[in-house]
Amino acid sequence: MANPLELRDARAHVLAHTQPHIQAERVSLSEAHGRTLAESICTDGPWPVTDRSAMDGFAIAVGGDGLPSGASAPVIGESLAGKPFAGSLSHGQAIRIMTGAVVPEGATTVVPVEHTSGYEGDTVSVTQDIAAHANIRLRGSERESGVEVLAPGRCLHAAEIGVLAVLGHHEVSVCRRPKVVIVATGDEVVPVEQTPLPHQVRESNSWALAAQVHECGGVAQRLGIAPDEVDGLREMLRQALADADVVLTIGGISKGTHDLVHATLAELGVVTEFHGIKLKPGKPTYFGLRQNDDATQYVFGLPGNPASTFTVFDLLVRPMLKRWLGSDPGQWGTRVPLGDTTWKKNWRVQAVPARLVPDGDGSLVAELAKPSPSGDPFSLLLGTCYAMIPSEMSRDGCTSIELAGSTRPTELP
Repeated sequence: MANPLELRDARAHVLAHTQPHIQAERVSLSEAHGRTLAESICTDGPWPVTDRSAMDGFAIAVGGDGLPSGASAPVIGESLAGKPFAGSLSHGQAIRIMTGAVVPEGATTVVPVEHTSGYEGDTVSVTQDIAAHANIRLRGSERESGVEVLAPGRCLHAAEIGVLAVLGHHEVSVCRRPKVVIVATGDEVVPVEQTPLPHQVRESNSWALAAQVHECGGVAQRLGIAPDEVDGLREMLRQALADADVVLTIGGISKGTHDLVHATLAELGVVTEFHGIKLKPGKPTYFGLRQNDDATQYVFGLPGNPASTFTVFDLLVRPMLKRWLGSDPGQWGTRVPLGDTTWKKNWRVQAVPARLVPDGDGSLVAELAKPSPSGDPFSLLLGTCYAMIPSEMSRDGCTSIELAGSTRPTELP
């Protein structure tokens, strides 16, 4: 850690060594949520496939000038969403029509029922001027045939699942999930179900990391707690490296007498790419690579404090996993005005949990979590992203801040 990297350089270094692993498998639509798409999804025809009504009301065949208020037309039938009108309309004729129903041939406008004399009777009168072609979703107006609507690398959330269902994809090709093995270290940590003694803490970091991995589309395996002694640590790291795509270690990478992770990884064939970054929290962060047959394994040594572990994952590991899956790792650089907040300047870049909130005039400003030690897990509850405070920057005179990463991937600013 003699020459820690700048955070941006560390991120660029990680991404430069990460190659997409587009190994596909087919899953049912019911299993696709949260997975990463491995194929291009295109429309199989125009959408909508026919002219459709955008309103409940009357479809009427009129001229290019539309209908003036007070005009009337005979009603000769109806078109329902599941039962279209069988014929076509001649000039001046009307049918009752419901939202989503097929607009029959000859009809040139749809008049909302609230702008008519109502559904009763054999004749309908309009109560305000209506333009031609109003309230009709024309065939192919939303998507033409053969247009890509979902690209490979896209994470499948609720909207994407709906589109797949609309297009009839009961199965879909998705990327293989990266296997991420998590190893906690330290004689002072105990399982979460155990009551810690005064000198102990519950092992919480691996649980948060496993959830973060799941959010990224990976499969997490929590291997357990490795002891602060060489043989036990080596054996657990050997197990982790046996078949993992990515290994995350927690703690044991600083300069203490029992910080053994770095040297043990080297014994197991992991080549150090960097050790130490100019980040608060997260300075001791380690990144290394190991060749396993024809595949590259990615190894991150994360600091042991909860805020450090969580933050480094979001800023370095999350974009790496996205790149691994063929997705866009995202960009940093959005700047927003600062709200009422303060901080102490530091020689490192500071990543502070933040969220966007309205100020007095309704504009969105960044609200930062109050300064807290890296051992405080509760500060993470405030943020949906990180405010990146440059090194040696004080609050005085600073009016805006850069946002980066995301503590909650569905709540990007």
